[in-house]
Amino acid sequence: MVMNCRKDSPIMASQLPRSQPPLPSALDPRRILDLNYAFTSTAMLVAAVRLHLFTHMAHKVLTPAALAALAHTAPGPTERLLKGLEALGLVEREDDAYRLTALSDHFLVEGKPEYLGGDTLAMLDYLPAWFELAQTVCASQPYRDLGDAPTAEAFFAPRVRDLFPLVHPVAKRTAAIVFLGAHERPLHVLDVGAGSAPWSTAFAQQYPFAHVTAVDLPRVVEQGMQQVAELAMSDRYTWLGADMETVAYPTLLYDLVILAHVCRFIGEERARALLGKLTKSLRSGGTLILADVFFADDRSGPLAALTLDLSMLVNTAQGHIWTCSEVSAWLKDSGLSGVRRLDGVGPFPVLVAQKGEGI
Repeated sequence: MVMNCRKDSPIMASQLPRSQPPLPSALDPRRILDLNYAFTSTAMLVAAVRLHLFTHMAHKVLTPAALAALAHTAPGPTERLLKGLEALGLVEREDDAYRLTALSDHFLVEGKPEYLGGDTLAMLDYLPAWFELAQTVCASQPYRDLGDAPTAEAFFAPRVRDLFPLVHPVAKRTAAIVFLGAHERPLHVLDVGAGSAPWSTAFAQQYPFAHVTAVDLPRVVEQGMQQVAELAMSDRYTWLGADMETVAYPTLLYDLVILAHVCRFIGEERARALLGKLTKSLRSGGTLILADVFFADDRSGPLAALTLDLSMLVNTAQGHIWTCSEVSAWLKDSGLSGVRRLDGVGPFPVLVAQKGEGI
């Protein structure tokens, strides 16, 4: 049976065209089969992270039996999983034992600064939404709405710290390029939708006189406070646990406003309204940085943007991916000028805009 959007009218195999053109000898079905079973690589990685296998193997060469003893798993199945991980390039064999590759040692050992295992485990929540894509396309109804504050709070609070090692390097490269002037007085920074504060900590590290006001939902703020405390920067932060769209922001206060990876979740109308408020909160001559995922100007890619646009379809009611040109127009419409894009700091450009003097 093939899915039809009309629930009362499924398409039966007997209704499909009976005569199919012969398969050209040059066509190879392996690409389709690889797509069919692509989930198995994710499943192997998720299993290894859940069982802490990479952490157990750090700085060790272990036989499957020795690893099973540490992980409290069965030796035979553990060996079979190790063979799968070897095929993925995440472990390598040394005689009858296994050790980590450089890749897994760097990114999959718990406690290391760039640990990505938390993001791996997030797939357990992302995949059910993706497998409802057909229903979303039929009904134009998302699996959930991460643009809704309570839903977003429950979803992101357990995950924002896992995102820090993904985002912070991009933010540090941006902070090194965007010059905010030589400030003898405190530099006032507003981080909206701060999460674990990967962006504002990068600027606070670059500018020792910076003080950050970070806004996010209460349970997310708890996680951000922990992250900042571990960086020994708590005294330079004021946290506000609130819905960023309903906060009454002070006018003409901030030298820098950061809005990172927010707009794609809330849609154009709400993003424009929020940008209007944030522009008013900037001092004359202040800077606004907007980071997000962007399409190329012809909207044909990149693949990551196309994929995340579908993620917004199943995970939000209003979210979309846009081009840099489209979002730049929003910034100009909000009263900002000198909008420029920084390429090369990360996988997607970062937009930087200024508020004119005397505005």
